[in-house]
Amino acid sequence: MSDITVITPPDKLFDQATKILLITPGVGIRKDISEILSGVSAAVNLFLYDDDNGLHIEWVLDILADCDICIIDVDNSTEMIRKFASLIIANPKTFYLTDDSITPYNLISANRIYDMHWLDRFLKEE
Repeated sequence: MSDITVITPPDKLFDQATKILLITPGVGIRKDISEILSGVSAAVNLFLYDDDNGLHIEWVLDILADCDICIIDVDNSTEMIRKFASLIIANPKTFYLTDDSITPYNLISANRIYDMHWLDRFLKEE
């Protein structure tokens, strides 16, 4: 079992652990992440941002700049996060999930994902 630390706004943690930022993850993503992390032996800081009406958007942007991976569930995001979605998705460390076939996020980033299975491989390579 790994050393997993869950951090929520406005807290921050500065250490050498792998840093993952989850932005408005749905229930399925939370379940998948939990299962993946249960099999990882490395230290992981899991920064979790849920709906708070945009009160901590600066925190999200600060953590985004420092994290190793960012995962955003666009369809589960609040209006405030959707206003920043293009900026977040444009970050090369960001992977996004969406069923939206109208908004051309693929023009900003090719990092669209459909499940969390790739994360297991990434964490085991760390």
